[in-house]
Amino acid sequence: MGSATRSMSPERANALARIGEGLQHTVQQNEDRLRELESALADMLRDRGTIQEDRDAAQRVVDSVRADLRLYGKALARLDEGRYGYCAGCGAEIPTERLEAVPTTDRCARCV
Repeated sequence: MGSATRSMSPERANALARIGEGLQHTVQQNEDRLRELESALADMLRDRGTIQEDRDAAQRVVDSVRADLRLYGKALARLDEGRYGYCAGCGAEIPTERLEAVPTTDRCARCV
């Protein structure tokens, strides 16, 4: 975790580190999944027999995984910068329970 701009309890620091590890693991899984999906989509695009609806559905899945990767990347950047876990709207500490449920969030429940 990057240099923290605010002091926090050891318990919160450990929780944020654990969530960060989960974010990194999810990014790796999604990157692997994206490579597989892009390969399958390329095969579908080469196959003239593939129905356009199937191609469109595959493209939507690829787009969704890419969007997820962007969200996880932003969360990891905030973690490295010491901003993770603080609301981008009001600056309040985001409860650990919320971060565990929605690890990519940058807003507290009030600012959503």
